[in-house]
Amino acid sequence: MDARATLPIGNAMKDVLEALRPHERKLAAYIARRSKDPARAEDILQETFLTVMRQAGKQEITQPLAYAYRVADSLIYAQARRDRREEPIGDEDFGCEMPLPDAVLEHKQRAAVFEAALKRLSPLRRDIFIRRHLDGQSRQAIADDLRISLESVKKHLVRAMTELAGAMQDAAVNAAREGSGRDAR
Repeated sequence: MDARATLPIGNAMKDVLEALRPHERKLAAYIARRSKDPARAEDILQETFLTVMRQAGKQEITQPLAYAYRVADSLIYAQARRDRREEPIGDEDFGCEMPLPDAVLEHKQRAAVFEAALKRLSPLRRDIFIRRHLDGQSRQAIADDLRISLESVKKHLVRAMTELAGAMQDAAVNAAREGSGRDAR
């Protein structure tokens, strides 16, 4: 880097440049680490030297190295702000693994409908359904525990599924009617 080619060097600028030269590699490494972009680090280093030298032409800089670090930080932050503004924002930037509030509400409503329909089943049918679908017991184990035939267990499971599916379907139809009634208002 030869900043002298771009600026006329007065005594103050020359003194600052001489004070910074021994620390150039250290400052360059600092900039590369902070900017996380080695390709831009050299540009930021040159801009840092130019800024410090210009300022030295205007006023006395008592600690040129400390001032150079501050200037470098300012340039790194300014570059990061420019990069952030230039990046287009896409839908994936706002992605969230959590369900949307309306989906949570819909799920809670469907669970409430299912629970109410489950409570309306006869006690034996509800017990068989829970043992099979929630507890994971085999149909044969349920039949043996309740001392009924395997065919009776199958019959209760089919009827429970039919009643529950009907209740869920009725709830969906009612919700659709309510939704379309609200839209018409």
